Parts: sequence; structure tokens; C-alpha cells
Amino acid sequence: MTNNSTPGSRALVLSVAALAWLLLTLTMASRLSIFPIDETRYLTVAWEMWLNGDYLVPHLNGEPYHHKPPLLFWLINLSWSIFGVSQWSALLVSAIAGVVGIALLIPISHLLWRQKPATGMLATWVLATSLIWMMWSTFVVFDLLVAICAEISILGMLLGWRGRPVAGWSLAGLGIGLGILAKGPVILVFVLPAALLAPLWMKEGRPSTWRQWYGGLLYAIGVGASIGLAWALPAAAAGGEEYRNAILWGQTAGRVVRSFAHARPVWWYLPIVPLLLYPWIFWRPFWRTLRQHGQAGFDSGERLLLLLAGSALLIFSLISGKQIHYLVPLLPMTALFIARQLEAGEKTGHGAGDIVLVLAPVLLAGAVLAMAPTLDLPEKYAWVASMSSFWGVLIMVAAPLPLLLQKRFARLQGHAAWPGVVSLVFFVTLYVGALRVVSHRYDLTSMANLISSMRDNGQAVAFVGVTYNGEFNYIGGMRQPVDVVTPDHR
Repeated sequence: MTNNSTPGSRALVLSVAALAWLLLTLTMASRLSIFPIDETRYLTVAWEMWLNGDYLVPHLNGEPYHHKPPLLFWLINLSWSIFGVSQWSALLVSAIAGVVGIALLIPISHLLWRQKPATGMLATWVLATSLIWMMWSTFVVFDLLVAICAEISILGMLLGWRGRPVAGWSLAGLGIGLGILAKGPVILVFVLPAALLAPLWMKEGRPSTWRQWYGGLLYAIGVGASIGLAWALPAAAAGGEEYRNAILWGQTAGRVVRSFAHARPVWWYLPIVPLLLYPWIFWRPFWRTLRQHGQAGFDSGERLLLLLAGSALLIFSLISGKQIHYLVPLLPMTALFIARQLEAGEKTGHGAGDIVLVLAPVLLAGAVLAMAPTLDLPEKYAWVASMSSFWGVLIMVAAPLPLLLQKRFARLQGHAAWPGVVSLVFFVTLYVGALRVVSHRYDLTSMANLISSMRDNGQAVAFVGVTYNGEFNYIGGMRQPVDVVTPDHR
């Protein structure tokens, strides 16, 4: 996208690109079965909300479900009310969240770098072609909603910085409140450190008094807490004592205390960061400009983004409960930082070494997938032998093909276009081949339909085990809870 294009043409291009991205992620998601345990559990909670019409207290297999707030389940029910109950309409929530998260980068970029409109456009490309962002937009997850809420809060904070404190801190409070409804107080990890440490990143436009800044922050936290409590207090009253204790204590302070048990090492996230940031962390023009900016001194926007990502990574590294998807909300701000470096170094071009570095992980993944069916693996991985080596070979062949069209791609996003196209090709071939096969190995549809049919015929069916996570309720369309029998039951 060139800088001299009109606002109307930019809006048209963005709209078409957003629709194409949405259709791509939905198409890839529709090729997958619903993964147990998380996706089946979340869809069962949404399904029971749909059945009983209780939008205040989520339920799982007939019992109040206190592990997650209700925003995702509300949105799935909204989608079902518009498009009907189906897997694709549930997945539409994540796909749309992925698009919204991409689009929010434009106003955030405008507030950070008002004289550089191209940075926001480039940031949308960086995030839209980040492998993990594309993948997570095809699953029923909470983390994309958290990412959007963090973006809304940061957008509001930046509005306050740029001279609109009332609107800005109100918007920041809305983002915090929605984040609490999405996944609880964890939203503060992505917002609070940067707001508290504003003197470290704010080189210009500082408030006349820091009391004004921190007063606005307290107001935003108050607004966010009010939004969260507007649901939590009535839900606590309606859900009973155990549910009340869980959502008011167990999901906040109690969970934080348990999380610092150091079950996983502090460095656990470091080897995962390259995967999270593929392909851009492998793109050497980014590193060249980063080195130049580092020597010259980062501007306020760059400092803010580094602080946002660095503080959240540090906090999650100290907490023992580590999962890859906990870091997904960091991707939008990281994409903005990467885009800022790429935009500043757009004229540097790239060479053969840069291309090889981006292709190497994809070619390695293709080689692993091609060889995996021939390996002698333990019994529990025996299903790998049923995969076709063809898809691994296809990845190795398809990944370099964008090189043939890189000059045309360069007209859209300069030398930053090619890595994104490689990532898109990798995403599509990976889904059509390997992930489709893997997901079908975990498909519970036949079993769920059998259980549902037996129950409809009057046969007694029960789950024997310590914990039942609702694996079959939504998939089997069950309208009554499944009986659970613990192993020590007499």
C-alpha cells in the first residue's frame, strides 16, 4: 500500500483484505474437528447456556462453571442466535476477533506515530500473516478476546496521552472491564505495567502533573472493575456459595497464589518466542533496522511497545502456569513494533541470506512431516503412520513458490510482503494436510452420537472418572447432563 493512496481506496483495500482473511480462517477452521478437552468444554458451556437461557451463570454438565467468565459464551450464543447453532458459527467468533484485533492496530498506530500512516497498514499485514495469530483465529479460545480488550485499553490510554483524557481513560476502562469478562483480572498484565511506568516511555507530551495521569488510570481501573462486578456480583448471588467463592476469590487471588509454585522454569517461554513471532523474527531487515534504532534511541511509541511486551513476558515467566496461548495477546503490540522497524528500513531491501532464514523453519517442518509416517514411534503415536508424507513434501515445494512473484508482492507492502506470503502458504498447506489429519484423530463425533442415541433409547449411560469436561454434550446435541460415576462409587 503506497502512502499517496486515498483514504477511500485504503478503506476498500482493507475491507476486501479483511473479508478474504476472515473467509480463509473460517475455511481452514471448518476442515478441523473440535479438539478435546478445551474446545469441547467451552462449546458445551455455550451449548448449555443456549439450552437453559441462563446468561448469568455459565454451566458445564449441569453444574455452575466458574473457571472462566462469560464473554466468550455470550458471543457464541449471539452468533448462534443470528446464524443458527453450528460449529462454523461458533468459530465465527474467533475469526471475527482475529480481524478486529488486526484492524485496531491502525488507530493505535495513528496515535503513536501521527506522521507515519503507512506503519499502521504495515502492522495489519504483519499481524495478519503471523502464524500463531492465524492459527488461534481458527480455535474456540479466550485469548483473542483478551488481545482485543488489551488493544482497546491501550488505545484509550494513548487517547489520554494525546490530550483527550476523559474519552481516553473511559475507553481504557471499557477495555479493562471487557477483559475481566473475557478472562478475569489477567487483562491488567497487558495494560497496567506500561501505564504505571509511563515516565519511562513518554518522551514527549508529558502531562503537566503526573497526578493527572495516575488519576486517570485509577478512574479507568474503577470503570473496568465496575463492569466486571456488574456481572460477578449478581452471578455470585445466583450461583450458590461454592460458585461465589470461586469467582470472587478462587479465580483471582487464589489462582495467583497457586500460580507462583514454580512448576515450570522461568525460561520456559524463551524457546517458544520464535514460534510465536514467525515469520517476522526470522526476517533480517527487521533486525538491521532494530539495531539502528537501538543505537539512535527509540521513540516514545517504540519504548511503550517494548515495555508492554517485555513486562507481560516477564510476569508470565514468573508465573508457573505457562501455556503458549497466554502470550497471544502480546502479538498485536509486537506486530506494531515490528512494522515500525520495517517501515523505517523499507529501502534497505533484502538478499538471499534473508530469504533462506525465513524459509528454513518451513522447510524443516515439511521435512519432519514427510518423514514422520516412516518413523517407529511409541504405541500412543501409532496414528502418525496413517499420515501421508505427501503433505510434508508439498510444504517444502510450496513455501519457495512466492519467490516467483515477490516483485509483485513488493508493490503492496515493499520488501516486507514476501515473508507474510510464505507464512500464508505454510498456514494453508499445514492445515489442509497435517492438522486436518491430526484433528480427525481426536474427533469425538461418532462416540458422542452413539451416547446420545443410547440415551434417547432409554439406556443408562454414565461417564466413569474423576473429572468430566463435557466432551460429548455439545457434539452429541445432548439436552440433559451426562451422569458421572467416580471410580470409588459404590
